Amino acid sequence: MKRIIISLAVFILTIIGTPLATAASVDITITEPTHRQIDGVFIDDDLIGLLAYEGRLGQLVFNPARGERSWYVDPQLVEEVTAMTSDYVLINGDTGVGAKVAKSWLNQFTAITRGERITALPYGDPSGYWISKLAPKLTDFYLQLGAKKLTAVLGRQVSQMAQFPYNPAFKVDYLTLQTFKKAQSALKINTKYMAAEEIEKFQAQSAAVFHPGLENGQRTLLGLDLMTSTQLLANKIRLAPGRFTVTSTKQNLPITLINDFPNPAKISVSASASNGKVLVGLVADQLVNGKSKVQVMIPVEVITSGKSSLTVSLTSDKGNALGDEVLYPITLKVISPIATWITSGAAIILFISALIQSFRRIRKKQHEQ
Repeated sequence: MKRIIISLAVFILTIIGTPLATAASVDITITEPTHRQIDGVFIDDDLIGLLAYEGRLGQLVFNPARGERSWYVDPQLVEEVTAMTSDYVLINGDTGVGAKVAKSWLNQFTAITRGERITALPYGDPSGYWISKLAPKLTDFYLQLGAKKLTAVLGRQVSQMAQFPYNPAFKVDYLTLQTFKKAQSALKINTKYMAAEEIEKFQAQSAAVFHPGLENGQRTLLGLDLMTSTQLLANKIRLAPGRFTVTSTKQNLPITLINDFPNPAKISVSASASNGKVLVGLVADQLVNGKSKVQVMIPVEVITSGKSSLTVSLTSDKGNALGDEVLYPITLKVISPIATWITSGAAIILFISALIQSFRRIRKKQHEQ
């Protein structure tokens, strides 16, 4: 009888303990390549289908795997879904129509993850392979930013990954690689003129081209957007275009210098003429306050009338090129003292030559007589 009771107790405990012992640990990863440009404009409305109940991202939250769940979430995706809940516009000018689907997905995600562990993926979930190859010093930045942004958008504390998730190497075209490198170079040159939020945003979104889930066409499109954004960043300190007509021997040509960054910039101005018809003087370094413009006077001296041009370039106090070189066409409508001297000298020489010729003719006639 005692054996029967013991056996029955063991059987009951086994039945009760089985679910606890076999409860599976499930990792759920929520990530998707960005569907926005760096300026925040949506490229398409494809997230609607992905977030719907039957979509890939929808199934992860509406019909999640059972067990002890751990969630690994890309904050950039959650930010984009959150942006969809308000009015938004697509790149083609159409109004986005995903607000209802986005709100439903966010509500379900919040409900299903309540009390469960959430870990932030690196912001934008870029490939750890390519970040380690091209910008190894930024690994901590993307990990820390991921946790910071996801905490903010969800309004709850999340965990930070200790290291990048493993991604196998995949091929990226040469143009995309060079675009990313140029973006990092432009950012390094202009960092001291930028606001901290602007630096963080550009750095964060520049790595979107390395999301492992991108198809080649999508990667090319994001690469072109990064190229455009980099060019805009590099030209926030720039020269205004113009052309000049010079009517005085010596004149100062006014050129406008623009600084669209929030912080002041100390800038060196270099100018050179395309030919010897005009001489260009030196220009003092300029201090241009943030979000402002100044007029720089470039001294020139005309040698002779005609056509010329002025090439002007800008450099930082560390010698880095700022903005693009600008070519200013110049029309020279003045006779300079040098030109007058040359002309007068030639006239005198001709006059003396004429006198000599006349004197020789007179001598010749006298000799013949």
